[in-house]
Amino acid sequence: MTTTTGNAPTGRRHPLSRFAGYDPDAPPLEVTDLRVVFADASGRPGAGGVVVDGVSYRTAPGRTLAVVGESGCGKSLTARAVMGILPRGARVTGGTVRLHGIDLLGLDQRALAQIRGRHLSMVFQDALSALNPVLPVGHQIAEVFRAHGDMNRRQAQRAAVGMLDRVHIPEAARRAGHYPHQFSGGMRQRVMIAMALALNPEVVIADEPTTALDVTVQAQIMELLADLQAEHAVSLVLISHDMGIVANAADSVAVMYAGRVAEQAPAEDLYRRPAHPYTRALLDSIPRRGSRGRALTVLQGSPPDPAESTDGCTFRPRCPLASDACATAPSPQAVAPRRTSACHNWKEVVGA
Repeated sequence: MTTTTGNAPTGRRHPLSRFAGYDPDAPPLEVTDLRVVFADASGRPGAGGVVVDGVSYRTAPGRTLAVVGESGCGKSLTARAVMGILPRGARVTGGTVRLHGIDLLGLDQRALAQIRGRHLSMVFQDALSALNPVLPVGHQIAEVFRAHGDMNRRQAQRAAVGMLDRVHIPEAARRAGHYPHQFSGGMRQRVMIAMALALNPEVVIADEPTTALDVTVQAQIMELLADLQAEHAVSLVLISHDMGIVANAADSVAVMYAGRVAEQAPAEDLYRRPAHPYTRALLDSIPRRGSRGRALTVLQGSPPDPAESTDGCTFRPRCPLASDACATAPSPQAVAPRRTSACHNWKEVVGA
């Protein structure tokens, strides 16, 4: 019987080993000091502001890292930089992105295309926009198999139907011939998950996979992701602004604010005892059992404009604990094993 370690069969040469830097013992995905800037309207690089400013995080096999924060904090742009699909005008100006030790930012587009889909994939936020409206969904999934394997058209179509069945789409063989607009929002998201997991990649990035879905469908999608993750020890990066969903899904959490990681910790520790005032504000805004009739806590103000330079801590204008020390930008510091906080006053937050 063949045994496996993660997604790689022992006794066989791992497909990633042909890339320089491959290390089977390295984290599935490791982002270090990543920096992304935007050009302004005239096209001047960086003049549009720093949108990802020194972000670092790593994943573990079979575990879920949640990246949370308000809209515009840089969560999705970090993911797009990892995938090598930044929007026009954005570019990486520093840092590294490594997949099992392989420097993804140093690869050319041809090599990166060999990794995307097979080893690193993404579930996009808006499935209707991400799917091709003029092709049946079965055809779109089949193309994933044909692009990265040696299947003929019939074999790929059969595999596509199998994937639709795997994500619990009823009458998969018939529905494979339907177009994206013929599916509900929840079913379209299942199609996106089928495409992302078709080749059993080591790392999957799920960008707001439950946005605009009702609560029941949200739970179904998250349960599906958890089941498929457990089946193949997939390392999952879950991007979300919903702290309630993250509480039930994540093993660890990276909280982003204004393009930076404000706090990073095991999920249980972060929810029980946050070490950054922004994290506490996010948690205080979650409706809780027994809070019916009470006004929810609202974080006043807005995140800073990336195009405008900010001295000191970017959260200072909104922070109830701001002090003179906050005139200097804080660096992430260890506050406990496997925990960091970019706050000068983290001890006051923990003790509150």
